[in-house]
Amino acid sequence: MPRKRKGADLSRNTSKTRSKRNLRSERSEEEIQQETTDARVSMARLRQEQSEDTRAERNEVIRLQQRQSRRFTANRRRTNDQQRQQVHRAFTSDLFLRLAFHYEPDVEYYAHTKVVIGAMDKECSNCHALKFKNEPAGMCCASGKVQLPDIETPPEPLNGLLIGTDPDSNVFLKSIRTFNSCFQMTSFGATEIVRNTNSLGQQYNSTFKIRGQVYHKIGSLLPMPNEAHKFLQIYFMGGEDSGSALANRVNARCDYNNLDSFFAKRIVSELDALLNEHNELLKIFKSHMHKLQNDNHAIVINPDKTPAGEHIRRFNAPVVDDVAGIMVGDCTGTREIVVRRRSNNLQFIADTHRSYDALQYPLIFWKGQDGYCINIKQRDPVSGTSFILKLITN
Repeated sequence: MPRKRKGADLSRNTSKTRSKRNLRSERSEEEIQQETTDARVSMARLRQEQSEDTRAERNEVIRLQQRQSRRFTANRRRTNDQQRQQVHRAFTSDLFLRLAFHYEPDVEYYAHTKVVIGAMDKECSNCHALKFKNEPAGMCCASGKVQLPDIETPPEPLNGLLIGTDPDSNVFLKSIRTFNSCFQMTSFGATEIVRNTNSLGQQYNSTFKIRGQVYHKIGSLLPMPNEAHKFLQIYFMGGEDSGSALANRVNARCDYNNLDSFFAKRIVSELDALLNEHNELLKIFKSHMHKLQNDNHAIVINPDKTPAGEHIRRFNAPVVDDVAGIMVGDCTGTREIVVRRRSNNLQFIADTHRSYDALQYPLIFWKGQDGYCINIKQRDPVSGTSFILKLITN
């Protein structure tokens, strides 16, 4: 977004504008009429001093500017109309097939007769989730088969930052995505990232736009020699949780995410200590770190293995000895998360892995709780009997 031109906002509440407003308000009617007359006389004098050629040239420049502006507006409207017609034909012929993968921000999809969104005022009778009018009945909780527990209240200071009682809540809530990025253990990627380019060929991004598949990757616990710590690796900066190690982690997180205020660094410091104390995934990595004898060893988090009697519902925290192990070599499944001690490669994380969400959104899943899993335990909505629905994937 271009920088705002100085003086463009005439309503700016500065000392200079206030003094000018006060002076204007104190003028009498005679002074106002005299100033208007003087301005009219001055303009007439300037016009008389200009030659016919100068006035004609100035008027011609104004006409050319107006013509160029009208031509630009007409071309923009014509382009939008053509895109709208193309999308309308695609709606008719392809019946919205994979249309989301070719989204165009300038096209008014909502104006099409086939797109009826309405208000989100339909309540599910089982889980009481609010939905749109035409959403399927079982889209939220599989018609009562999935029953989630209440969300656990996070400890302080995270709870106070979220609900607005902490003194730093205003700073935190304004940049909550940036603060989450400070603690992400995985990197974010997409099939195609859309970059805007202006008429001069310069790139700018008014919003972050993507097309196609969204995915996450995870690296090793330690960076390669002479490389900076990133994502999960920042949690292992400085070794022990000393004051200097905490300061190094805070500086790395803030520098990487362009946070330079004192309040932001204080928030990052407090959240770093909170996650190191409560996040079970971090405990998995740190408890197994000393067992990795060389770079061929790795920590493996199984996507399906669950301890007996545990994980009855979706958002339970993992147990260290039951969900992770040490392995040598590459004999692992496609959906297992493999974290090596030091490696130059990144690994894709399957979006069906139950730690997929917790690794990317640590401030939401602050305990390292399970996210979506293909082994979610379901129940009969009538009898209440529990059963496991396991999907078969390639």
